Amino acid sequence: MRLREALRIQRGEMVAFVGAGGKTSALFRLAEELRAEGWRVLATTTTRIAEDEMRRAPSSMRVTTATQPQEIKARLNDHGFVFLYSADDTGRHKVIGLNPDYISNLVDTVNSDVLLIEADGSRRLPLKAPKDHEPVIPEDVSLVVPVAGLDVLGQPFDEDHVYNVARIIDRYGFQEG
Repeated sequence: MRLREALRIQRGEMVAFVGAGGKTSALFRLAEELRAEGWRVLATTTTRIAEDEMRRAPSSMRVTTATQPQEIKARLNDHGFVFLYSADDTGRHKVIGLNPDYISNLVDTVNSDVLLIEADGSRRLPLKAPKDHEPVIPEDVSLVVPVAGLDVLGQPFDEDHVYNVARIIDRYGFQEG
């Protein structure tokens, strides 16, 4: 089954991927499925994403306060799938995503069919306990997709396998290991 069908994605939706263990892969897989069907796909993050991950998109674009919607539309016309970001975090080889308030108007403003958002970071670990300020989900998101990596099954309950494991231990009294 295709991911679009499994998630019942419709045109006009804003989809946020949260959790750990496969958010980026799921986002890019869905984007490519939709693009292959002729959809106009925008993607971004509300946190940070590795530069090499962002480059999986056929086009990426830095958005500033001076960026006009026509510029994004032109990229969509040329590539069908564009990853948007706001700044480079070169010291960490990452890019910084868009502000959630800005994201809310994107689908209608640039006439995209769907907007896919990585709304959480997990340092590539398969499981996550979110901090109080996470995930960063824009107000107009129509679907939230929780993600966890099955490769965590049978692994120790520790900081090598669970992002922010200390929160779970402190809150619920679980033991590490």
